[in-house]
Amino acid sequence: MGAVRVERVGEGLYLADLGPLDTYGWMSAYIVIGTNTLVVVDPGPRASAGTLAKLLESSLSKFEKIYLALTHIHIDHSGAVGDIVKLLPGVRVLVHPRGAKHLVDPSRLWQASLEVLGDLAKDLGEPKPTPPEAIVPVEDGTVIDLGGLKLLAVYTPGHSPHHVSYLLEPPGVLFAGDSIANYFNGRAYPVTVHPFSAPEYLSSLRRMIELRPNRIAVSHYGIVADAPEVFVQRAKDKLHAWIYLIEKLLSRGVQDPETVYLEVLKEDLELAYAKNLEDSMPTFRGSTYRAIKGLLNYLLSKESSSR
Repeated sequence: MGAVRVERVGEGLYLADLGPLDTYGWMSAYIVIGTNTLVVVDPGPRASAGTLAKLLESSLSKFEKIYLALTHIHIDHSGAVGDIVKLLPGVRVLVHPRGAKHLVDPSRLWQASLEVLGDLAKDLGEPKPTPPEAIVPVEDGTVIDLGGLKLLAVYTPGHSPHHVSYLLEPPGVLFAGDSIANYFNGRAYPVTVHPFSAPEYLSSLRRMIELRPNRIAVSHYGIVADAPEVFVQRAKDKLHAWIYLIEKLLSRGVQDPETVYLEVLKEDLELAYAKNLEDSMPTFRGSTYRAIKGLLNYLLSKESSSR
């Protein structure tokens, strides 16, 4: 069990870095404290479940309700859920209905994770089942009253078909999960892993900008405090730049994922910077490759369907 690093980032808002696999600066779990309710947004992988449970156990008697709010069910975001619910009875899980069944029976989620992540999935940990009675499905527009604060669920597919972002009101903090971009030391790039949908992603970006958030909290990693609209535009511009580069390669007959990845890496300094981070972050390995491969798969699928 690793040590947790907790930073206050707003009134009643904390960033908890649970340090899965002793990796810090990779995964942000956000803790929101209302007058009678505590919410953890994206509790992280199973590898850090014990750390989070220890952090929360003293809070059980202080709040009427404790929620784990999932932006989506990829195991780096949701893998801890089954363990937390078992260790801390009474905790409830907010998740989009399309993701709920994969928490109750995570077998398909686990197999897909093994196929995509390989050994990294094993390191992050196999999710345990979540009892159905612990799950609270959230549709687009669902509002959770925290006592003095409200959490608005906003359906934001693109990165995944079951992705939900949450707007915390009144401070106007948007918990965006992976729906906009990874963000490391000022560098940003969209998380276009399979099964990515560019039209849904761009539609979700427009939707989030229309919410006019004051700050954006991303999962990987931290708070975007200045000019959220610029951050979203940067992610949009990056997507279009990648599409341009990959379509140029496809027009030359280059379709091999590894070759496409290396060519984009040569052209994109921000992606190259993120690639260098992978050497120091065990939980981050392969992330940049999976993003480019996912976008390549989307473009190949789009090309095939248009024939």
